Amino acid sequence: MSTYFTGNPADVIQRQNASDKRSGIDQFRVDDFGFGRGNTRGAEMTAVDNFAGMPGINPITFPAGLGDDPAQPVFMTYQPKKIISAVGGTMGDMNFQSMNVTKDAISQVALPIPTGINVAYAQGWDATDVNAVQGSIMQSQTFKDSAAAMKSAAGGTITGQDAGDAAAAAAGAVATKAGEMFDAGKAAVSAAIEAGPGGTVAMIQSKIAAMGVSGNAVAGVTLGVAGKLLGPAMSTAAGFSSFNQMMAHYNGPAFRNFSFSYVLRPLSAKDQQNIVKIVNFFKIASAPSQISNGLFRIYETPYVFKIAFFSKEGELKDINRIAHCACTNVSVSYGGDRFQTFSGTNSPVETNIALSFKEIELITRTEMEEGY
Repeated sequence: MSTYFTGNPADVIQRQNASDKRSGIDQFRVDDFGFGRGNTRGAEMTAVDNFAGMPGINPITFPAGLGDDPAQPVFMTYQPKKIISAVGGTMGDMNFQSMNVTKDAISQVALPIPTGINVAYAQGWDATDVNAVQGSIMQSQTFKDSAAAMKSAAGGTITGQDAGDAAAAAAGAVATKAGEMFDAGKAAVSAAIEAGPGGTVAMIQSKIAAMGVSGNAVAGVTLGVAGKLLGPAMSTAAGFSSFNQMMAHYNGPAFRNFSFSYVLRPLSAKDQQNIVKIVNFFKIASAPSQISNGLFRIYETPYVFKIAFFSKEGELKDINRIAHCACTNVSVSYGGDRFQTFSGTNSPVETNIALSFKEIELITRTEMEEGY
């Protein structure tokens, strides 16, 4: 079942708490798990199952009163989303639809912000060889003009037919130059073969004028061919070694990873019900639904999550924002350090959840300036 909740998640929590204070909801003490007797009426418990005035919105909050409690004034929210279209991994390339999860139709979970939250901004850089032919092409004015034209087309400086013409002309110019260098390279190989095993560096160099390169490109090609012809041991005897140039190149930003862990200890029967719902929420939303199990296994993509940090006043400004994330792992442990349950219900006295996420939208300068 889908919803179209697009409001501030903090508003849901605040209105939910206000509704509970007006209605005075029954709060069951830990005694009701078997450690005592009776119950008490209190304003702190949260009516997560019947949030008044918000049809289709069913938030789960743990602990009750989160955000209004001076001891826990900040919290984080998880909203499940379905990917309905995508053309790339940059923010804005995807469209999402809000969803409800499980038979309880949970539309949002709010939990305390755990200790140790952090973020890493990784950028992909690598190194590659640049041979003399490639270097000569990159130094040519043809290549520089072509690169400028392609950048203008990609950046939208020129559009429409002009962009297409510029990109085609750029590609053609580079291809022509590459062809010329390829032919020149063949000439150099022929020169080396003609020089023969007894050929000297000077003999080889004298026969590669047709390559159309100059300066240390000549030396690089000459020594490279000579090294292949004469063998690596000759470099020691000659007193020099020849290598391709090295150049760093950018591979793009990396998808960020996040991990959050929670220790959930129920103080009431209602708390324990919510803990079970929270565990189901994460494990079910992060799992796929199976479309076919015939010759091929076909799955519908799991839901993703929009994660945010809030206080009563709204989203926290001094903590990084998080884009839509896929949940890659849900780990649940029960009962605390030594497994224990409440008498009368056999519910665990403690439930621990560890969640791992990977962002599915790449973060660029623009998003970082917006707080991501």
